[in-house]
Amino acid sequence: MTLADDLKPVAFEARGIAGTLGFRPHRVYRVTAYKGANIRDVAGQEVTEITEGSGQPPRVRWLKSEEIAVGSLAHGSVEIGAITPSDELDAWLRGEDMAAGDERYLRIVGPKTTQEGDLYRVTSYAAEKPLRRMIQAAPVEQGFT
Repeated sequence: MTLADDLKPVAFEARGIAGTLGFRPHRVYRVTAYKGANIRDVAGQEVTEITEGSGQPPRVRWLKSEEIAVGSLAHGSVEIGAITPSDELDAWLRGEDMAAGDERYLRIVGPKTTQEGDLYRVTSYAAEKPLRRMIQAAPVEQGFT
């Protein structure tokens, strides 16, 4: 066991404090759309919520216009995290256990999205730090259900 492994439970719980206090109003879900399924067909999807300590959502931040311009990102791009690492999340972000044609998305639900939530495509994620994952995502379409 490494020090990072020992600190993961502490980081997980500490990151949940902001959500408990009401500072994290957006919920984030991993969506895997299976090959051949219509993206609007819930039967062809696997949906899992991303949570931190006490079941709280991670931080969601809409990128500023300067960040979008410098990074050549799509308008409406978001940054999600820091998220405490887990083997399951890392495998999903790398696209492991996905068949050819399967697609992965993030659905964000909250005050800055439609009532049903908006669909985002993962454009990048940072996994170089042992206690946090950062995800950047660009909008796919509005009004995803």
